[in-house]
Amino acid sequence: MANVRRAVVAVYFEKYATLILNFATLYVSSRLLTPNDIGAAFLGASILALAEGLRDFGVTNYIVNAETLSKEEIRTSFTMMLVVAIVLTTAFVVTAGFYADFAHEPRLENFVRTVAFGYLFSSIGSPIVALLRRDLKFWSIAAINLGSALVGNITTTALVMTGVGYMSFAWGSLSYPLSTFVFAVLIRPDLSIFRIQFTKWRDILAFGGFNTATGLLTGLGEVIPTFMLGRASGTTDVGLYSRGQQVTEMPSRLVISAISAVALPGFAALARTGHPLKGPYLRAAASLTAFHWPGLAMVILFAHPLVHTILGPQWYTSIPLVQVMAAATMLYFPVPLMFPALVAAGGIRDTAKAWIISLPMTSLIMILAAQHGPFALALSIFATTPIQVGAGLWFLMRRLKLSVGEYLWALVPSATATLATALGPLVVIVLNGFDMNISVLQAVLGGGLGAMFWFLAMGLTRHPFAAELAYLLNKTQALVPVHLHVPLLLIRGFLGEEAEQGRAAAPGPAVGET
Repeated sequence: MANVRRAVVAVYFEKYATLILNFATLYVSSRLLTPNDIGAAFLGASILALAEGLRDFGVTNYIVNAETLSKEEIRTSFTMMLVVAIVLTTAFVVTAGFYADFAHEPRLENFVRTVAFGYLFSSIGSPIVALLRRDLKFWSIAAINLGSALVGNITTTALVMTGVGYMSFAWGSLSYPLSTFVFAVLIRPDLSIFRIQFTKWRDILAFGGFNTATGLLTGLGEVIPTFMLGRASGTTDVGLYSRGQQVTEMPSRLVISAISAVALPGFAALARTGHPLKGPYLRAAASLTAFHWPGLAMVILFAHPLVHTILGPQWYTSIPLVQVMAAATMLYFPVPLMFPALVAAGGIRDTAKAWIISLPMTSLIMILAAQHGPFALALSIFATTPIQVGAGLWFLMRRLKLSVGEYLWALVPSATATLATALGPLVVIVLNGFDMNISVLQAVLGGGLGAMFWFLAMGLTRHPFAAELAYLLNKTQALVPVHLHVPLLLIRGFLGEEAEQGRAAAPGPAVGET
């Protein structure tokens, strides 16, 4: 358990620090650039995101998931990523004009060509990061990612302030993989892995083929609606939609990205020892929703002060988009854990099958919705997410021998904690005359009340993650005055510390790790 705890702490530290950097960039760019500029940059980034699954080619997940890994396999992984990167970079440079013509946005041409060169640097840095993930060295990964985020955000913000406009995001995006490559080599300076080799390329190709198909289908599902919105309504509406999406995704970036980063190495380590994944998966789902759902509830209720503070007055029309997307995103929670759990359980093919089943239906719904503007596109998420989640869960529940009742029962404590959290903001809104347009100070007060109610609900429901909170309090007890030790002991008992101690004593190192 200690290794996984340290990994989660490292990832959360990185995500919180990165969120602060992203917030600064978001704050500055939203005030200096127009929705039209933001929309053009978002369209360009969406096109390149489509190729993310192809760029990786499943190699990093192969490195993390393989039972044994030789240096020859690592070199082959690097070789395959380099070949794919060269092909992708060439393809985007050649076809950038086509994307610009199709979207009726000539600015896309330079944007796509500039960012495409980042694939070459990613092919060198990604294998190193994957090796660090395999060894659960998440503090090293945090250092790499945080350093890259610092370089990328400083580059983007500086260029925005000097008047470079939408291309600021292109140069910032290019600086990120370049700095990742530099920091990765500095932290793990084993250059012997960067040799052209094709040992076991068939095994990697077999694994990576389905992984790549999944990534490509995922990218299509994200890019198609945005692209069609830009074609139908213009880049201004794309800018409003993208900024609304960014505000909505703030809880997701803190919670989902952190847990997802640890999930595959954790599940894979457990699977390699032959232990079942059902229990660990349910605990991970409960831990994810314990933070994700309350965070999204806060976004819905505090959309006015959030948009005012983060984006500024010119983005007020995105407030309804934020509220609708936050509510719909609550249904998305199974997706981030489905992929690592399926891969660890030997269901890499199932991930591609699930997307093949759901993508035609979800794409059609979102394409039709995009013709009616950003609000209709946001509403369509309520229809598309259950289809996507349902297809993936069907395969996952078969693999893990998991019933619907078991799944829903594991989520009851998180649902209770979410309802309790919402009481804090609702009290403030009611006192404000049932008006959600509240001040930042009122939002802080409501958030504090919500956090207090959340904490009480975690203990009263004996939430699986409550024992982890007790563990953290135990670790920090030495830092507080002696007269506070007794209150801390009572709080730890309220959170169920005894249950945590019982789990720690259970036999089996792999179970303890998860």
